[in-house]
Amino acid sequence: MRKFAMLLMIAWRNIFRNKRRALLTLSILVLGCSGLVVVGGFFQNMIEGFGEVFIHSQTGHIQINAKGYHLHGTRAPLEFLIEDDKPIQEVLRGNPRVSYAVPRLKLQGMASTGETGIAVLALGVDPILEKRMGQFQTSHRNMASTNIVEGNDLDAADPYGVVVGRGLLQSLGLKVGDSLNFLTARKAGALDGAELRVRGVFETFIKDFDDRSMKMNLKTAQDILGLPDQIHSLLVLLEDTADTEVAKSELESALKGRGVTAELFTWVEQGQYYRQSKELLRQIYMTIQLIMCTIFFFSVANTTNMILSERMREFGTMMAMGNGRGVIFGMIFLETSILGLLGSGLGLLFATGVGYLLSAVGIPMQPPQASGVYICTISLSPEIYLQTFAISMGSTLLSSLIPGYRAAHFKIIHALGYV
Repeated sequence: MRKFAMLLMIAWRNIFRNKRRALLTLSILVLGCSGLVVVGGFFQNMIEGFGEVFIHSQTGHIQINAKGYHLHGTRAPLEFLIEDDKPIQEVLRGNPRVSYAVPRLKLQGMASTGETGIAVLALGVDPILEKRMGQFQTSHRNMASTNIVEGNDLDAADPYGVVVGRGLLQSLGLKVGDSLNFLTARKAGALDGAELRVRGVFETFIKDFDDRSMKMNLKTAQDILGLPDQIHSLLVLLEDTADTEVAKSELESALKGRGVTAELFTWVEQGQYYRQSKELLRQIYMTIQLIMCTIFFFSVANTTNMILSERMREFGTMMAMGNGRGVIFGMIFLETSILGLLGSGLGLLFATGVGYLLSAVGIPMQPPQASGVYICTISLSPEIYLQTFAISMGSTLLSSLIPGYRAAHFKIIHALGYV
């Protein structure tokens, strides 16, 4: 132990014998580590943010439908309705993970102004619950997945007032306050509709949805279809997104115990675009990690080889005085380890400061295929710190193995005469 402490002290002193070279190597490690943490935190925040936006604008954490809706609902949506949601609501109220549930009824039909007719997706929603679902909070700020950019939101006191997507409003050539005719088919095949008035214009992060969708009061949608108290979906919002899978299992068991036949799908199962985006960002980050690992390896290896060339006679003298090959190898390994620890530690500290600064300012960006601007921050998670530290230290330690082995196996006479 005493010998190890002495080697450690000597290794610490040896690192800064050439201060310029040591500082250059440390700078590479610090900047590389901080870059990995910041980029990783940025990607993670993008993934988490896109997920929350998708949850609070489209699906909720868990979507509950009548059995068979996801498989055949597109072909015959009115054949798969939840006719009585009271037993389901009782189960949801009994689960502590559930915050609330948002009912939705979908109507596929035609919106026209007399001159222009467009196929639209109309959603019958509860105005209060729908507005609540559209707001969510991240670790740094309050966010909205659905924004009313013109006019006013839905109001239960205005049954024929609707809000339309920005793209749909432009396609129809309307403005707030104008009227439009909506026509759809009932379950038996008869046509029905209503004259609606544009109360407001909404915008989400999904442009395709804004280009073809409008929302109306749930009661109005049920009256148009002649389906009182019936809905297509219940969107379940949880207290914590991390509880999604557990909550799904609990709700499935509880519903089955009450004899309720329904199908439950999580937001991840429905979010193909989210899954593809997540996998793409994961592969990009892995590529960046591999590149930085290579840079760390060759940077520290170059420094270690220069040390080996400059101090070969010193190592030869140490071996001539009775120090074993393990001592020589250990000396180089310890010096590299200390260099790696210093660079990694300082890099993580620097990344923390940069991450908090960028999070306070916010990074505005427009996601692909989106119409809104999302404010990104940096998610500094333990996983990213551990990955970065492992990459930095692993690369540093690996880079010392070959030079350390060469120094330890150099013949004493050659080492003493090395020039």
